[in-house]
Amino acid sequence: MQYLHVIILLCFTIAVTAMFTNNGLKQIKLRLTEGKTKLSLKNVKEKRIEQPLDQYDPHENRTFHTRYFENFEYWKPNGPVYVYIGGEGEENGELIASDNRSLIVQLAKDTNGAMLATEHRYYGKSLPNITKEDKIKYFKYLSSKQALADIAMLIMKLKSDPKFASSPVVVVGGSYAGNLAAWMRLLYPDVVNAAVASSAPVLAKKDFHEYLDTVRYTFAKYGTKNCLQNIEKTFKKIENLLKSSAGIETLKKELNICPKNNLTKLENQQCLFNKLYNKLKFIAQYGQASKVKYVCGDYEPNKKLTLDFDYFLNNDMLVDDYCANVDDCWNIDDQDEMAWTYQYCTEFGYLQTTSSEKQPFVHWGPLEFSFKNCKGLVEGDIEKRIDEGVAKTNKMYGGLSPKVSKVVFPHGDMDPWHSLGVLQDLGPDAPAVMVNGTAHGDILFVRAGEPAEMKEKRKYVKELIKKWIN
Repeated sequence: MQYLHVIILLCFTIAVTAMFTNNGLKQIKLRLTEGKTKLSLKNVKEKRIEQPLDQYDPHENRTFHTRYFENFEYWKPNGPVYVYIGGEGEENGELIASDNRSLIVQLAKDTNGAMLATEHRYYGKSLPNITKEDKIKYFKYLSSKQALADIAMLIMKLKSDPKFASSPVVVVGGSYAGNLAAWMRLLYPDVVNAAVASSAPVLAKKDFHEYLDTVRYTFAKYGTKNCLQNIEKTFKKIENLLKSSAGIETLKKELNICPKNNLTKLENQQCLFNKLYNKLKFIAQYGQASKVKYVCGDYEPNKKLTLDFDYFLNNDMLVDDYCANVDDCWNIDDQDEMAWTYQYCTEFGYLQTTSSEKQPFVHWGPLEFSFKNCKGLVEGDIEKRIDEGVAKTNKMYGGLSPKVSKVVFPHGDMDPWHSLGVLQDLGPDAPAVMVNGTAHGDILFVRAGEPAEMKEKRKYVKELIKKWIN
């Protein structure tokens, strides 16, 4: 029979259900430094601020410290303050390093602005000092609303300094942090003057089947002639191999799957497909049009089924005795991954399923597969808890129609997350910006080989911000 060729990023397993478990923020940071030497942090200072454990309960007197970073190299009196909002991962200050090519640094240079970068509560080193034995109680104080109050408190502390009293404030965020940027203008319009909400999936949704629909669109539009057809055939053949013991042995051998993994178990088969999806998801979300075409070559007929670590990975990671596990999709023990899992289980949904007939990956990613990640983090019926969280989030923030002004919503058409974002202007001071041939968070930094349209749209975003802060 013909050999198959697929690529699994098993050492870099992307999100089982929602945003990538190694998270969108880390990937944005990775690409901000793409092709550059190590960024200089000589003008970046790490700071901490004491925050209430519960911003909304006056009877809760426990506190903890969240981290933030500041860089005042370009600031001059009455200059604006730019706040890069940290999302679902650790912050390190590189996004506001003076030699970074990020949007926020460009704005600071142009307008004599100060820069801050925040770290989200429960991520990185911004952890509350309470017991983790009961995870449900531990994560009780983790939510987007609590995080927004943390950001507001930091800004108000800075503004209490007379030298910043008249400085306008602009918040910038990408991905989930893009949501936070928009929602800061919604909940704290007197604290924040303008916002850039890049690649922000502001609509909470349980069954996010549109994610894989957009992956299909990306490979159909930017891939080679028969790319999508070859991908569909590859996944169908893998599905057929799982139907017999001989086919399973072929898969295990070609993919170097660990002998102990039982591929007759449904949950392991689902885990295998989840990891097979991840390569294509990663390219659609974080790649460029040229990378899409390159990856299409991996799915040409008669290609051998193999592991491939050459995308965004260091080949030094390979070892002789390495084998791939497909029974570990629910083993979440990293603090950041666990925190983000809690958030999407209680607030956003974002479960990337294969329930749509449009996606090319066969149907091995049902909702029930995603629910397993929430086990132990939420009480009671998991699906009911997700439904309640999604409804509450959309009611609180307005879903696709947040009542905001002086917020710009940039998206890339390749990015699967744009389907949950604001794609139509909400008003003259709340425009949506679509950039063709670009991906998740691309407008936040200058990238080698980016299309001319991106340069034009980035210039437009900067002009908007400058106009809004006068």
